[in-house]
Amino acid sequence: MRPLRALIVEDSEDDAMLLLHELQRAGYKVTHAVVDTPYALRAELTNNTWDIIYSDFSMPQFSAFDALALVHNVGIDIPFIIVSGTIGEDRAVTAMKAGAHDYILKGNLKRLIPATERELREALVRKDNRRADATIHRLAYVDDVTGLPNRARFQELIEAAVQEAKKESRCIALLLMDIDRFKEVNDTLGHDRGDVLLKQVGLRLSGVLTSPDIIARIGGDEFGILLSSLGAVDEIHAIIKKLQDFLAPSFMIDGVPISVEASIGIAIMPNHAEDPHMLLQMADIAMYRAKRMASNYAIYEPKYNRYSPAQLGLMAELREGINKNQLRLHYQPKLELATGRVVGLEALVRWEHPRLGLLYPDKFILTAEQTGLVNPLTRWVLLEALRYCCQQYEQGIELKMNVNLSARSLHDPQLVGMVADALETTAAKPEYLVLEVTESAIVLDPVRAEETLMALSKLGVGLSIDDFGTGYTSLASIKRLPINEIKIDRSFILNMLTDNKDAMIVRSVIELGHNLGLTVVAEGIETQEVLDYLNGLACNEVQGYHICKPITPDQLRTWYAAAPWSIGNTEEDKS
Repeated sequence: MRPLRALIVEDSEDDAMLLLHELQRAGYKVTHAVVDTPYALRAELTNNTWDIIYSDFSMPQFSAFDALALVHNVGIDIPFIIVSGTIGEDRAVTAMKAGAHDYILKGNLKRLIPATERELREALVRKDNRRADATIHRLAYVDDVTGLPNRARFQELIEAAVQEAKKESRCIALLLMDIDRFKEVNDTLGHDRGDVLLKQVGLRLSGVLTSPDIIARIGGDEFGILLSSLGAVDEIHAIIKKLQDFLAPSFMIDGVPISVEASIGIAIMPNHAEDPHMLLQMADIAMYRAKRMASNYAIYEPKYNRYSPAQLGLMAELREGINKNQLRLHYQPKLELATGRVVGLEALVRWEHPRLGLLYPDKFILTAEQTGLVNPLTRWVLLEALRYCCQQYEQGIELKMNVNLSARSLHDPQLVGMVADALETTAAKPEYLVLEVTESAIVLDPVRAEETLMALSKLGVGLSIDDFGTGYTSLASIKRLPINEIKIDRSFILNMLTDNKDAMIVRSVIELGHNLGLTVVAEGIETQEVLDYLNGLACNEVQGYHICKPITPDQLRTWYAAAPWSIGNTEEDKS
């Protein structure tokens, strides 16, 4: 016997028994209830689960149309078959349009069993389809690690919140939060435990928020928070403090206490943007600013934004400029003080724009980082600088080549392969190349930076920390990093002769570098007095306009001939 839970809407007990008899003859073991009022029907639908409903068309206190409306209001998808002794064709069609699945005359029940079996099958298909739709929706809109809305759903929620806020003339805030040094957790405890941490962070942050505020995981170790009930802009500081307080206690992962810090970027509508996509972009820029400055959070300011219609157009032209070889490298010599010999060059990129003329890096590098063009730009600079370096070596001028890496490049997983490929393509020896990274780039993700620098060091290239003294690199990390050189930032050099604090910093950095066995380079040398002072401090190398400004290869050849210093290990020197 096949089990069947049948709910019968009928005021005639005899007709109900006749219906049950037909079902039992067909092999169904029927569990049933008979109702004839709206109250009784609602109670059965609410308190019990049914496979099918059979309903008389017309009753003194009730009708099939009333029953259909009630079923729809309850929100149940269940086969609904009208079994009636008096129903015309027009009414039957109307009932089908109202949601009935079939109608059968009481005087002719031959179609009852086929109709029942068909509707039960189709109900099962609809149930499976709903499950499939729910799965698709979950995969499309729900993060499978945290159970929070994902990026796609978050964007939809932002769009809806922006529209509502515009109608009501109120402000909303969008926060993007990135967990600092999350890679350490993955590398130390494994990705499974990293997922556990992400889930716990999501739960803890959810505890801070109240409806209608929303939290989402939008990728990796990044969360999004939508504050759609922000009363005033000034409230954002208190909310950030609350978020940080909730994150402050350690998370326990397999008995290991994990401390979590985060960088948060905030954008507010309408102050910073009125378009959902722009609001998200402004929050992302603010978050990147917070990470770059190693601060807990940053509220968007226009000065952080390197985007503008003109800049975006310039970036489109930059891609074309790279392909059409519009970029140029200028080179600035590095002088070794102990020997009075030029020992290296720093490659500095310029863009010979066909319309705007010669553009310096400050006009396009940072925007290139934000638009994904820094990768092809870095590859071009590496190849061009190494080709020129090799040409000089072939001419007997042995000068190392320094190339700058942006923060984005340092944390690019493809960087090590890119450098190796450039060395192989140009047939340059690794010791020809010195890669410069800034302190602030290392601070963004110290663990990943250390891994990348270790891998680059294994290639045999030299490594230099540029703008040393302006970032937050700890002495312990300097000792761990496989660096060969530190470059004192020009901001300390410029006022060194008149500012005792700057002079003390320069002296301390030189001593630190020597104690660690590093070459120390001073940048921004503009006078002979500064050069002499640095020579007295035993600074290893210097560069700046007093020695030579960045110049083209043709100008550099002329400079070699006139310079008062020896140039590399030339053939003349060797003889």
